[in-house]
Amino acid sequence: PAMTVAALRIALAAAVLSLASGARLSVWFGLPGKQRLLIGLAGLLLAGHFAVWISSLYMTSTAASVALVATQPIFAALFGRLFLRDTLTIREAGGILVAGVGCALLARGDLGNGDAIIGDALAVLGAALAAAYLVAGRRLRVDIALVPYLAMVNLVAAVVLVVAAIAVGAPFGGFDGNVYLAIAACAVVPSLVGHTLLNWSVRRVAAHVVALAILGEPVGASLIQWLAHGERPPSHAVIGGAVILVGIAIGFARR
Repeated sequence: PAMTVAALRIALAAAVLSLASGARLSVWFGLPGKQRLLIGLAGLLLAGHFAVWISSLYMTSTAASVALVATQPIFAALFGRLFLRDTLTIREAGGILVAGVGCALLARGDLGNGDAIIGDALAVLGAALAAAYLVAGRRLRVDIALVPYLAMVNLVAAVVLVVAAIAVGAPFGGFDGNVYLAIAACAVVPSLVGHTLLNWSVRRVAAHVVALAILGEPVGASLIQWLAHGERPPSHAVIGGAVILVGIAIGFARR
């Protein structure tokens, strides 16, 4: 189940990050209440992102899910403007408009398929939650070292996801060994390496620029899924996804 995958992935990542932080985790006790609240919010946003986005993969095509979750730069730009006073240029606004057309094209192809439309909506929600998580991290980590920060956030997210998985009756045992191996690989490669690099970068440049890194995911994930599992991307997902990527590239890629 999606909640099992999300909970175990983040719990494993949190455990490794906590071990890597060691005694530095004690910085939590010296933080002002506002920063603790922001860390808790970041953890909640991260948990929500994985819960809804992994669920979307079970309901719509991989190509559609990863194309829609790639709209993160749009939400990061909007949230950055609202909460961090980041600038939003006319070119970026134009890119958002083009990407919005791509989302409409993609979603239109899923009309009539209730599960696919719900999966598309969950992927968009996952993009918004991930963008909010990056914006929260940009605001927080000015005073907190990277690894302890990630350990704290992932610990919060792990607790939320484990409790949520138990609440919905998602099992944690009885699966084939390859399932646990795949979940462990998700924790090590995209969570510990990928998300750590994104959080390292967001300390140095605007959140919506960092979110551009997600643009490679629709292409890479769709190709891997096609080769490994024979899931051929539907034509509307390819067209809509391509328009989304073009719009985001136009709007947010630096000259």
